[in-house]
Amino acid sequence: MIKNNFRQIVGITLLALRASLRTRVMMFLVLLQVLCVLILPQVVKGDGTAVGDLQILLTYTLGFSFGIQSLATLWCSCSLFASEVSSSRIQLSVVKPVRFATFWLGKWLAMLVLNAALLIVVYAIVYAQVRWVEHSAEWPAGVVPGSSHVVHPILPTPEHEAQQLYLKRKNEGRLPKDLSEKTILAALREQARERYDIINPGDQVKLSFHLVRPVRSGEMITTRLNFDTEFSTRRQVNVTCRLMQKDHPDLFVEKTLKGVTQNEINLDFAANNFLIQGENTKAPRDFDLWFIYSSEDSKASAVLLRLRQDAVLLIPGGPFETNLIRAALVQGCVLAVLAAFGLSLSAVFSFSVAAFAATVVLALLMIGRGVLPLISKEDEKQWQNRVGVIVLRSVQYTTKHSSEISPLHSVARGERINDRKLLIAVLWNMGLLPLCLGLFASAVLRRRELADV
Repeated sequence: MIKNNFRQIVGITLLALRASLRTRVMMFLVLLQVLCVLILPQVVKGDGTAVGDLQILLTYTLGFSFGIQSLATLWCSCSLFASEVSSSRIQLSVVKPVRFATFWLGKWLAMLVLNAALLIVVYAIVYAQVRWVEHSAEWPAGVVPGSSHVVHPILPTPEHEAQQLYLKRKNEGRLPKDLSEKTILAALREQARERYDIINPGDQVKLSFHLVRPVRSGEMITTRLNFDTEFSTRRQVNVTCRLMQKDHPDLFVEKTLKGVTQNEINLDFAANNFLIQGENTKAPRDFDLWFIYSSEDSKASAVLLRLRQDAVLLIPGGPFETNLIRAALVQGCVLAVLAAFGLSLSAVFSFSVAAFAATVVLALLMIGRGVLPLISKEDEKQWQNRVGVIVLRSVQYTTKHSSEISPLHSVARGERINDRKLLIAVLWNMGLLPLCLGLFASAVLRRRELADV
């Protein structure tokens, strides 16, 4: 029984692959995707440096190519069932011992195989171009593309900080009377995420970090900072950054920044400075980072720093190639959801209606990202807005595991894609969500087909 079902799934997958490759629109989009990968890096230029060209190659080229592949996947999947139903070819399945769930699974696997092959080709071409850029004469000596774990400071969550600030303002009687508690807390949470901390001359600020793994001998710990200072007083701003091991304060390294600017600043600290020689000594994972603001001018302006975003520690997170594979896997998860969604629409509607519905859902997804954060709880309670908000939130919730990871941005910045988020995205987008869509589409096809017979 299992062997027979496996043969049926493989046969349906091969037939669906053949049908997809015969589509002229699909072939045109595939050709356009390959041309995009080859031509776009020659047209769009970065800041004139090899590193800038590499970021353009990884973000714009792969991003534009992924957009084309997403449209091709959605277009093709919306036509697989709809074309068979409209031409009555699907009627032949009634006399065969093949379940509709098997049909759906075989066609979905065909889309997965096709997308995987296209992703491999595109990423292979891009990787070859990356290596070409890396070996060019303009590439900085000693710089090797890689990936790093991004570690944020240990701070109270925005939700906790918003709750504390809400209670404080409530006790002081400074809460707006025309807004609900949920609306005020939502605004305070957003304010906590984007809040700038003020560092005045003579101040000292300490941030604590817990690394995702212990550092090893020979590695580097990088501090990534982004201070905000007034343009006219940047030369007067001197900030000393002191990184120390939490359990051994005597092990620390200091580096002074003179003339702090708004540009991103990376400071490298050798991990050997924090290791204690001995067989029973564990490699450190807890560090404290001090900011000591010193200035020759006592009237110098303050330094602004968003502690939740603009101060992180970076430690080696593996080779560049592995991170590139993670990015391809994230995009493959999104394409798997699009294929499952298009197939389900194709089982319910005709091709034109399914394509229109898919376009509407994509538009709602893009609109929801910008609109939902601006909608207050009072607006949600209004009956004319309630249905729209429910639809937008449902679309956002369903696709949150696909959109919360920015794989190309992470690869371009050398940041390792979070393993936990990647695992959740794979389980949700290649497991649970397609399973639900497949069961729904199979039930619809069963009733639709029996009704025609």
